[in-house]
Amino acid sequence: MKKTQVASKAPTTPKASAAPAAPAAPGSPRKPSAPSKPSKPSAPNEPSEPSEPSELSTPIAPIAATSHEDVPMRLIWISMAACLITVQYGYNMWLLYTPFVLLHDLFNITTYEEMEDPGSQMYIVAITLALFPLGAIFGSIPVGYLANRFGRKGAVKITTFLSLIPPVLLAVGNKVNVYEFTIAVRFYTGICTGLISVVVPLYLGEIAPGSVRGAIIMMSQLFYSLGLFIGQLIVAKDNFKMRGGYVIVMGISGVMPIFQIILLPFFPESPRYLLIQRKNAESAREVLKVLRGKDDVENEIDELRQEDLFEKAEKNMTAAKLLSSPNLRTQVITIVVLTGGAQLDGIGAVHYYVDIICMAAGADEKMLQWLRMVTIIIGLISLMIAMYLADSKGHRYLLLTGFLMCSIVCVLLTMALEMQVTIDEMAYVNILLVQVFVIAHSVGPGPLPNVIVVALFLQSSRASAFVIAGFVQWFTHFLMMMVFLQIVTKIGTYSFLMFLPFCGGLFIYIFKNFPETKNRTFVDIRRIVAVQKLRKTKLKKPTEK
Repeated sequence: MKKTQVASKAPTTPKASAAPAAPAAPGSPRKPSAPSKPSKPSAPNEPSEPSEPSELSTPIAPIAATSHEDVPMRLIWISMAACLITVQYGYNMWLLYTPFVLLHDLFNITTYEEMEDPGSQMYIVAITLALFPLGAIFGSIPVGYLANRFGRKGAVKITTFLSLIPPVLLAVGNKVNVYEFTIAVRFYTGICTGLISVVVPLYLGEIAPGSVRGAIIMMSQLFYSLGLFIGQLIVAKDNFKMRGGYVIVMGISGVMPIFQIILLPFFPESPRYLLIQRKNAESAREVLKVLRGKDDVENEIDELRQEDLFEKAEKNMTAAKLLSSPNLRTQVITIVVLTGGAQLDGIGAVHYYVDIICMAAGADEKMLQWLRMVTIIIGLISLMIAMYLADSKGHRYLLLTGFLMCSIVCVLLTMALEMQVTIDEMAYVNILLVQVFVIAHSVGPGPLPNVIVVALFLQSSRASAFVIAGFVQWFTHFLMMMVFLQIVTKIGTYSFLMFLPFCGGLFIYIFKNFPETKNRTFVDIRRIVAVQKLRKTKLKKPTEK
């Protein structure tokens, strides 16, 4: 079995890492065997020089997909263990937006007169909801420093220990009726969530092999959805009503960080961080042997060295430098557009309307809870299918499919909700459309932005890119919390049309500007982006004349 694997690898990963010497040996043509070698300079994995000119002059040929060899179980277990903390992220997201907890916090931070006034009531609800994403904005900012100073594993460790505190604060919140405490707890929980949402996919992206990188990174989104499901399941059982139920429900979110702390000693450091940023090739080699389940990892070590040379102009890249770098402007615009688009595709409106639609179909409170769980399960199944397709069909394909489906469903939902006023049976059509929208979001816009951030940036700029992506993600989420409730009271069901320009615009942007990133090395992706920019520049010049 192993022999066939070795045979299949030969054409896909040429021993090119040592091959830069081949094109640089002009004297070799005198040998009879040499004439067959001049074709090698066109191979995409052999940059003669990591400088910007070489980046543009190297031809880009289609890159053969890495063979889908068996993924080592050790890598799968490490990835799953690293994702445990994202269960808390999903659990807290669901819990803090649960009506019981929301009402408890509202009564803590408002007076009776304020709650009687409908105008101020809506405003206070929006602020209470927005405290969580506001904290997440601040939580995403220090990730670049933590990941570069303490390593990817160190950043995961710090995040895990900090995440032990919110469950304790949430559990005692039932006894502390002070509005400053309620505000601080929501804000701090948001900070920890912001850290988790950025640190975990960064770590996963750097330990994953190229052939399954998309699926491994999307695993964090899968565990986040699992946290949503657990939160909904616990709320559906009415555990708040039992004696001590509030403390138990709030404290459950501390279980996952405890498990992760126990497993932390078994986490390896990112081999890319070790070799490129710490210049420790031997440690990187040993970690790769563990992660890949084999002793021969020299091809990947050579790839890391190649990336180290290629990114020599990007060392010590902070988020501020990244934003002002003209060479990386295209990549920055892409991640801003994608991460913002994931929040502006209409998924928030769907979750808002799902209860209204289900009640119109005759569902009672108990049935509503189970229908919400069905929606989350459909999202989980769709996400698992997307994980399977990401590294075969491609990241670009899934993004285009997801945003196109979201655009169509936004229009159909608007029409169906209007028709529901006169045709009661349309409520069932609306329930179906909601599930289709959840599938569309779970296939592309939801999980893939993190994959794209990992793919578009090289080692020294990747952590800073995640800072920008995390900031944009939570800032757009914050705006949605502040603005959506105000808008929906004014335009009602037409609020879905508000998201149509974003979905349609993102579809066009991805179609025109975004290259396929599946099964490519980071250096190859950088070359492709550079060639795209060069072609656009050449096309603009004749028109300017």
